[in-house]
Amino acid sequence: MIFLKKSTKAGFILSLLLPLVFGLLSAHARVLDKVAAKVNSEIITLSAIEERADILGQKYVGAPVSISEQDLLKEALNMIIEEKLQIQEGKKFGFVIDEDAVDAAVEEIKKKNNLADGQLLEMLKREGRTLKSYKNHIRDQIMVSKITRFEIGNRVKVSEKSIIKYYKKNQKGFWEEGKVRARHILFISERGSSDEKSRRSKLRQAKKVLNEIRKGNDFSKLAMKYSEDISASSGGDVGFVARGKMVREFEDAVFSLKPGQVSDIVETEYGYHIIKVEEVLPGKTLTLKDAKSRIHQILTMQKQKQVYDDWIDELKNSAFIEITLFDDPAKNKSLVSKGIEKEKNNGKFNRKKKLRSKNDSGQRDLQKTWEEMYKSVEKSKGNSKIDEDSEFGSLEQKLKHIKKLRNQNRISEQEYLKRKEKLLNRL
Repeated sequence: MIFLKKSTKAGFILSLLLPLVFGLLSAHARVLDKVAAKVNSEIITLSAIEERADILGQKYVGAPVSISEQDLLKEALNMIIEEKLQIQEGKKFGFVIDEDAVDAAVEEIKKKNNLADGQLLEMLKREGRTLKSYKNHIRDQIMVSKITRFEIGNRVKVSEKSIIKYYKKNQKGFWEEGKVRARHILFISERGSSDEKSRRSKLRQAKKVLNEIRKGNDFSKLAMKYSEDISASSGGDVGFVARGKMVREFEDAVFSLKPGQVSDIVETEYGYHIIKVEEVLPGKTLTLKDAKSRIHQILTMQKQKQVYDDWIDELKNSAFIEITLFDDPAKNKSLVSKGIEKEKNNGKFNRKKKLRSKNDSGQRDLQKTWEEMYKSVEKSKGNSKIDEDSEFGSLEQKLKHIKKLRNQNRISEQEYLKRKEKLLNRL
């Protein structure tokens, strides 16, 4: 609408996806490499950590606080360890990422980054990489997203009681500002224009139309005939507007009128307006019923973060993680909050380790970016949105049930695997 506040155009913002996906292609080739860490049976190389650190370093460019190279490597290592643990967990559950999902993800990446056919292959070729290795990387990220949604969905529950409690405690936060539905007739005349003759002509025309309105002529018909705003075709109707969305003079006039009233001529930087208020919706506090879905979303997001952190800690505690990133053992201790514990138990060793990053928030943001990216992949497979609270919970019970049937020899191993695959494919 032409009477809305002017705003400076935001600079071109690169998608978070771009450095995440193509940052992997920009790392320099390493002649020498070494094992920097082990996660159960898998290794993490120094070059892999350095490549991830290159990507993470981009978010600190221009930041008021710098980060040391060592801390950046720690953050990158922690991220890779968490990803490997999640991928391993997904494989334990029997999750399989089919080729169609990977191909769909590649196409989505090309589309989002305006890459023509062959450009991705050329970029990979210049970096000495293959499409197969790139697809494997994407397959791993889809696996991370899938197992994360499965685990978090199983654990996050928001009760009716917690919703009511949150509403009572934060009721002021559910205040909804009043709105006004208005019409206007605009005669364009830029303020400060050197063409005074034109401005005087527009003002005379506005006064003439206002006089017709005062005589009882239909406002909407006059708007359609005289208004120079794009809203003219709808009789000058600009819909419901709220405070802070319009230029000051227009806003002051709109919120000073009662339903059915017409303003005098209002001058703004756009020209001369005649305004009519159709309806006024006073401000109000949303009822619990109206605020319930928003509260559910808030509490779900809060719980998801805590549940995710707890789940990652569980994975780390039950895994064997060995770090040799730094030659000095004292430096490695800053990455490890608890050393590897070997404990004799029925002839077997239980090995535990905790690892914490100095900057978990960066990993969470990056993980979120990947999850958002692959929502499109799941949609391309025809999957509808799943209610995580109910669907994942029932799925877990079904998996336990068929496993019990197998253990009781009520179904064969082949039938068990068939049913399990069918259930997991629903994710």
